[in-house]
Amino acid sequence: MFCSKINTKIRQLLRQFDSLLENNIDTALQITTQLKALLSSSVADLLTAVIPGNIDDIIRKQLVYSLDKAIEALAIANTCKDFKNINDKLKCFAMQLSLKEPHLQDAILQKLASLLAGELDGKRLKQSIYDLYTQAKYTTAKDI
Repeated sequence: MFCSKINTKIRQLLRQFDSLLENNIDTALQITTQLKALLSSSVADLLTAVIPGNIDDIIRKQLVYSLDKAIEALAIANTCKDFKNINDKLKCFAMQLSLKEPHLQDAILQKLASLLAGELDGKRLKQSIYDLYTQAKYTTAKDI
């Protein structure tokens, strides 16, 4: 009885995973992967470095807005909230992130990707769903 309820719930969740959400998660993971690669870099314009160049201008603006909101939502860098310029805020976040241990960096970047995916998707679903799918996609990509 209990297992059948769990199986039903899992099937319901998987049906919610559509191609738009998958694209949003891919974009979010691409940004966090770039951010992780640039943690030890002294790139002047970190925002340009992490947002893929082939992204449409409308999506780019949405990403900048989403990145700003996501950084504020993550409490690892409360001092970063004082910055008004998104590039400065992102540099502050990257600096704070670089002070963390690698496994904690990965966890924070996964959460950042999940928050970005939710923002890009218009928050159609609960945040826990974005967390679940982002983690599944990240784990799958990491194992390849």
